[in-house]
Amino acid sequence: MHLFFAHFFSFAILFFAIDGFAQSPDLHDRLAACAACHGEHGEGKRGAEYYPHLAGKPAGYLFDQLQGFRDGRRVYPQMVSLVQYLDDAYFHDIADYYAAQTPRLRAADNAATSLSAAMQARAEQLVQHGDAAAGMPACSACHGADLTGLEPGIPALVGLPADYIVAQLGGWQNGVRHSTAPDCMANIAGKL
Repeated sequence: MHLFFAHFFSFAILFFAIDGFAQSPDLHDRLAACAACHGEHGEGKRGAEYYPHLAGKPAGYLFDQLQGFRDGRRVYPQMVSLVQYLDDAYFHDIADYYAAQTPRLRAADNAATSLSAAMQARAEQLVQHGDAAAGMPACSACHGADLTGLEPGIPALVGLPADYIVAQLGGWQNGVRHSTAPDCMANIAGKL
């Protein structure tokens, strides 16, 4: 119940700030709704590992995701309700703010179950070299050698909880998640 009220209160702050009733020159104040799940500076929050961190991700990627929630390419009711009436100028402000924050480079779920040696080797193979036989490029080929993302629109993977990444891959496999064309991740996720 507490989380419901936090979301409601954050939504009210965001709505009134956008609608002109409580104008604030400080974008940080207007992002209280984002902070409720993603952390004050987009760093993520302990206990909210299913919400990705936003800090330091490429602005182009963040902008595209906000548009995706508004325009129906991404479906998550809480996000849709927060952004459905926002315009691209506001999305650019949000994306630029979070892109300028210090990126999160540590895993959010350090207590996650350890991978077996075979699974660890397979994961490293996919990240560093891909799987040529399956037609899959290395994760690092697009997301960067350190998986920190690349401008203009490829997100960081480093520091994201494993369960969040698995859920997003499942979204592409099931056709729930879509990216702007070319939707490379739908193709790659389909081969996993």
